[in-house]
Amino acid sequence: MVQKAGLGNVRKIFLTRHGQSEYNQKELLGGDSNISSEGQKYARALPSLLDSRLPQGDSSISVWTSTLKRTIQTAEHLPFPKLRWKALDEIDAGICDGKSYEDIKVAMPEEYEARQKDKLRYRYPSGESYLDVIQRLEPVIIELERQRDSVCIVGHQAILRVIYGYFMAIPPEKIPSLPIPLHTLIELTPMPDGTMSEVRIPVDINAPVPPLVEAQSVLSQPTTMATGCKPKVSAGGAAPAAASPEVTY
Repeated sequence: MVQKAGLGNVRKIFLTRHGQSEYNQKELLGGDSNISSEGQKYARALPSLLDSRLPQGDSSISVWTSTLKRTIQTAEHLPFPKLRWKALDEIDAGICDGKSYEDIKVAMPEEYEARQKDKLRYRYPSGESYLDVIQRLEPVIIELERQRDSVCIVGHQAILRVIYGYFMAIPPEKIPSLPIPLHTLIELTPMPDGTMSEVRIPVDINAPVPPLVEAQSVLSQPTTMATGCKPKVSAGGAAPAAASPEVTY
């Protein structure tokens, strides 16, 4: 039976892509662009949605982002402790960064065809492959497994494909094609048999946003974790309690 929000203190893993970015609008790869006006709407809608999915009376959750602006801006209004992971940055597109797939198809047809044939092993010139990303995310997944409280990862498409694929036991060959749509919250809940239940919640970014206490000004800068580093945790693997909604660790 799927655990319903508001019943019991069950650890959940929430996955969501950043709100639509300026590069998304232009269908460009990589970069470090800001979120668009549509992305800003999603960022404002996310706090009340996430709060509604937490177990009743439990606000023990931390928010993990990459070091790129589009994830940080999407998480800006979430009133929970935040942690930035360099390892959560999007797949490195190398010399294709800032280009569209159509640009690559025209200017580098051999690269375009190689990627179409094997997206798992294809490595962008001077960049990464999905296999590289899987290896890069190992420390993040290990730390995620250790957490006893809920975690919300505001991430990127390739990154969330890998994390989702791990927890849902998806064969590696299928990971590069997993659907991780924009403006959708994915809720994973561990089940007694060791599997994960899944709920996907698309967000109508044009709907009125329910009132929620807005995040206050930052009291300290979010901690940035390099690949292989571990965040500070208290006994039992739980994150330290926040002194206020925007204290980060």
